Amino acid sequence: MTTAAITNEHNRVETENTAKESNPSSIAKETSTNEGNSTGEKAKNVFNKLGSLSHSVIGNTGKAIGNLLPTASLQSITQPRFSMPDKTVASQVLMYRQLLHTACRPGLRLSRAYQGTKAQKAVIHMPWWEQGIEDSGKMVISYDNLIVRLWLNGAIMPFADLLGGDVQTMIDDKGLPPIPHEFWVDRLGFQQPDPVTDFRSGGVLSLAMLVHMVESCMPTVKRFHPDGDASVLPFGITCINVTDMMAKFLMLAKSVDRMETLMSQKPFWRMFADPNAILAVQEISMNMLCDVVVEMNRERKIPNTINNNVEEVTPGGGNEVTVFDFAEVLERTERRVRVDLLGAGPKTVEELQSVAGRLQLKYKQQLEAKERRQLTATGGRNKSDLGKVTVDKAVATAESTVSGATNIAAGFFEKIKSTRISTPTFAIGPNKQAEENETKPTIVDIPPPVETNINSTVEDDWMGVTKADTLPS
Repeated sequence: MTTAAITNEHNRVETENTAKESNPSSIAKETSTNEGNSTGEKAKNVFNKLGSLSHSVIGNTGKAIGNLLPTASLQSITQPRFSMPDKTVASQVLMYRQLLHTACRPGLRLSRAYQGTKAQKAVIHMPWWEQGIEDSGKMVISYDNLIVRLWLNGAIMPFADLLGGDVQTMIDDKGLPPIPHEFWVDRLGFQQPDPVTDFRSGGVLSLAMLVHMVESCMPTVKRFHPDGDASVLPFGITCINVTDMMAKFLMLAKSVDRMETLMSQKPFWRMFADPNAILAVQEISMNMLCDVVVEMNRERKIPNTINNNVEEVTPGGGNEVTVFDFAEVLERTERRVRVDLLGAGPKTVEELQSVAGRLQLKYKQQLEAKERRQLTATGGRNKSDLGKVTVDKAVATAESTVSGATNIAAGFFEKIKSTRISTPTFAIGPNKQAEENETKPTIVDIPPPVETNINSTVEDDWMGVTKADTLPS
């Protein structure tokens, strides 16, 4: 390095030192920046430690609560009480919704592959499928198949005894029943000789419910036959209207959004974990409707007393229920099914049937009490019939006592089913206190179920039905 270069470097260093001495704020600023960085790092470390500590405390607290409370208890606290219990029930409800909205038409055929899943096995026996699912590997819904089964089991076989064993099915070469034909009106109770137009409101679901009734519930169907106690009403139209009523309770209508259906709170949703629930509700509702017809006929035979004169005054203007009273019959039935039957919150099909039996007995007792009151009033004004009135009252009282005992026994056994019975202890001597404190059997109302919620949506494609396969109902 030359002498000039050394001199220039020396001058540059002296100049920088002089500048630093003349501007000490820059040195202070650099120092404060370093100190600030060090303080920030310390604060960051402190917050990280606090976060780790809080996570540890929360985790330990959650484990402690989990040990104290079982999972079912936590779910019952955090989830709605009467929601659908699981995705399987939601899938089935959506399937009912699809069937209701799929319009009936000749040649309709819906299918999907049978994979043997748990959900498919649960509904393999339902009436809307064609038989032979496991052999064919397909789950098929066919209008032609359903209409043939309805014709054979509803219009032909039940009347075979009346024809002396000579049965003509009238099935054509294509395997289809005669359409149009008067049997659709006379024997099955449709409005037209071609039944397809009567399925507008209920779709494939209403047709499937009719098939179920004629195949599995013939005692109920025979109540609509000419010698039945509900013969004044047409079977086909009545069954379709009951299906529509049930669809309203289950929120299956198009006017109700499907997510609103899935998130709805119903005390009976838990029962629908059993696919047979919808079939049981249909059959019980039809039986309740027939009972309403019988009750209305008996009510209209009760004389009303006006100014000490016995007169046959009836609400319908006649002594017998006719088809023109159908609106009143359906209204009474709907109230009983919605409030008394499903409103009791049955958790299983067995409980549903038990509730229906107790309700039938209750309605019968109420009608008998009404008849006895009116009979007493009538007998008081006609002394010549006083002896007959007394005998009738005694008979009615005896029947009521037997019915009451039956009702108490039913409630007692229902209580035994849901209550743990402790081992009895025996004393050598008589124990009067125990006899006095003995619990008497009472009628037990079924409590509403405690249900869990569904946390995921289910696509509306259980059957593999596309928009092109469905028509508006």
